[in-house]
Amino acid sequence: MGSKIDGMLKDMNKSMKSNFITKGMPQYDYRRIPFTSPRLNYITFGGMPIGKIIEFYGEEHGGKTTTSLDIVANFQHLDFDDVPKGVLYVDIENRLDPVWATKLGVNLDDENFYMIQPDSQGAETIFEQVLNLMQTGEVGLVILDSLGAMTSNQAFEKSVEEKTYGGISMALTQFGKKAEMFCHKYNCTIVGINQLRADMNSPYGGMRTTGGEAWRYLCSVRMEFRMGKYFDEKGNDLTRQAENPVGNYILVTMKKNSTCSPTRRTGYYTINYLTGIDYLKDLIEVAIKYGVVDKSGAWFSIVNTETGEVVEKFQGQAKLYEFLADETNVDTLKSIEDYIDNQMLLD
Repeated sequence: MGSKIDGMLKDMNKSMKSNFITKGMPQYDYRRIPFTSPRLNYITFGGMPIGKIIEFYGEEHGGKTTTSLDIVANFQHLDFDDVPKGVLYVDIENRLDPVWATKLGVNLDDENFYMIQPDSQGAETIFEQVLNLMQTGEVGLVILDSLGAMTSNQAFEKSVEEKTYGGISMALTQFGKKAEMFCHKYNCTIVGINQLRADMNSPYGGMRTTGGEAWRYLCSVRMEFRMGKYFDEKGNDLTRQAENPVGNYILVTMKKNSTCSPTRRTGYYTINYLTGIDYLKDLIEVAIKYGVVDKSGAWFSIVNTETGEVVEKFQGQAKLYEFLADETNVDTLKSIEDYIDNQMLLD
């Protein structure tokens, strides 16, 4: 026979239509949206957590939108029964490049891909429509690109000569508080892209993101992105003055992550302008970290992790890259991938 409080708990959850109150602390096992880059998956212990608010911010051309599009591409391949399939891309800046998005693997023709491209709507209006769409229970991923480009309704209604105060901070705070609850209720993930601005309130200068303090607090993950070195078609580093780079490194700093251990704070991943994210180059770097590839000077060896024996040996990373890219060596590549995936599960 149950106690009175057990009956009350059952009635409360029934009236709230959710597990509003539980006995004991629920065990959280965060499912994740993986990145294409093994290096990013290494830094984040497998990717971005589902059902949370995430912020990507940094300088211009730092890789924020590219990383978000990669999240979209991989989300479209997920198959969780309780996670909605819909993707809502809010292109506030109205400059999403469909060619680049497609190269990164995004299916823009997917029947579950939705896009908002504002023309004269303020932040409050956009946020309200996003919340309405989330409440349908059919949207599992929202990309806001970008918060720094938003203007409040108040600013829209006034002339350029009239002053406005607060920017979008109040609207973003109200949106964030509601969105956090909806993310949990509907298993929806929000990625807000933000920009850095000079901190005018600090006597010491410095930079800070737009949108106020509450938004930063509500984000479970905050990642800062910066452009790294350029490189040529052979993988050699180039200077910032290089005329014809084939790609660049994207530098990543984990500023906040309340869903995993904070032991991996910095890293990078590789973008090739012709092919997108360089999966193999980043895989090799992670394979070295986990010991399935041994690096000794200019030599790279693929190691049997069970016996410690060297399977293949190459002089220079380029030779190892060519070997793994060869379709005839797909079994070796698969064994390295499986080992890394298993190690990440144990982390």
